[in-house]
Amino acid sequence: MNKLLLLGLLLGTILIGGVVIGQEISGSLGTISYNVTSPTIQTTLASFNLANLSAGQKGTLTENATLTVSANGTYTIKLKEDILEDVFSQFNVTIRIANNTFTLSLHGTDHYTLYLNKGTYTVNIKISYLVSQNPEAKSVSNVPFLIVKYGGEQQEVQTQATEHGKKNHEDNGKDHHEDDNEQDD
Repeated sequence: MNKLLLLGLLLGTILIGGVVIGQEISGSLGTISYNVTSPTIQTTLASFNLANLSAGQKGTLTENATLTVSANGTYTIKLKEDILEDVFSQFNVTIRIANNTFTLSLHGTDHYTLYLNKGTYTVNIKISYLVSQNPEAKSVSNVPFLIVKYGGEQQEVQTQATEHGKKNHEDNGKDHHEDDNEQDD
């Protein structure tokens, strides 16, 4: 029995010694360092003053904003519905930016995702509205109703739709009646 115990201790010592030797002869082949930063977004705001509103009033206004993005990527423009929903029965925002035109609405699509290259863009914003018949009495002053953020919701679906639109635009000289019919909703 002592021989078995001695043999076990000897094997254990060899095993531990092998692990220690293995660790001592290993080395690193490389190191890594990095710092992830988020892209920056700078804006010069478009300011819409609807003045005093009354029930059933409607109107249309157009202003320009400037958007500067520090990195290529996907950006989402979103309509903030919470400041509009108790006053307007209709509120639509048509935006033109970088050869893209889209409409956001209070009771419909409230965001749009698009790809922008690093740079500065003029953003044309047109709002059309109809005040509801029983608007909530409130005063709003210089509250943002459109926001832009890096990344966004449903990026893949919007990117596919954008790419489909670009493809049709590039092939404008060719006969694509089937594609045209698929786009009409």
